[in-house]
Amino acid sequence: MRRAEPTAAERRRLTPLAAALARARAPGPPRLELVAGTLAPGRRHGLLAGTFNPFTRAHGALAMAGRRAGCERVVLAMAPTSLDKEAVERAHPVDRLDWARAWAGRHRWAAVAVSSHPLLVDMAAALGGLAHGEVALLLGADKAAQLADARYYDDLEAALARLSGTATLLVADRAGHPVHEHGLPAARLPTAAWVPARSATEVRAVAARGGDLGPLVPAAVARAIGRTGAYDDDPSRYLARARWLDALASSPGAVENGASLSRGGRTATSLEDPNGHA
Repeated sequence: MRRAEPTAAERRRLTPLAAALARARAPGPPRLELVAGTLAPGRRHGLLAGTFNPFTRAHGALAMAGRRAGCERVVLAMAPTSLDKEAVERAHPVDRLDWARAWAGRHRWAAVAVSSHPLLVDMAAALGGLAHGEVALLLGADKAAQLADARYYDDLEAALARLSGTATLLVADRAGHPVHEHGLPAARLPTAAWVPARSATEVRAVAARGGDLGPLVPAAVARAIGRTGAYDDDPSRYLARARWLDALASSPGAVENGASLSRGGRTATSLEDPNGHA
């Protein structure tokens, strides 16, 4: 029988991730906290940001493409709450971070970080400050278009100027999303023909109907989804697990300030709402 709550071994593995996510929610300037892997000071770093809900084979393909494009390290970065996905529910951010870390652990050049801010311009600046080297944003054409969307900035022109001085763009094709010109230093990021059409949305739908996840996500992620029931059509069992995961951040010693992933009784991904599937 599949367990709703984490095992003792999972608690030991996941508690540091819960603590990092809680710290990222604290007020302060943009920052990244590494939770897996290492940086290569002074070298070129690729930054692949996302909700990783879940981490897919397409995410892995983008990371490997960045490595082939000359990035000494590729950092998978996730914020507790991401742009346009504040209402996305399941899986819990602790699980998602853990799944990305599982993939990164198989690649010495990959690292995983928690970001305090969801904007790519803030993540790029924070990574540049940590690595003291060039930063290349690895992103699909859909995310590249968001960079020039004024909704996300108080001052779009200033934000783009800041980004152009902080990072270059490596842009991969994305099905249904043409590559836009926005004046930022950019180059195409070649990926396999199957990558542009794959999405985490597809994975969640396949998982909800009990389909085969093997072609869509790494094997370790597929096993974790099946074991936890993260995207089951009936959310009740996973919501019980989510409450356990949310409690990790407030466990003794989990975080210095005792902060929780929850604010006002809700998690960063609206896990309290059992209706609808993001």
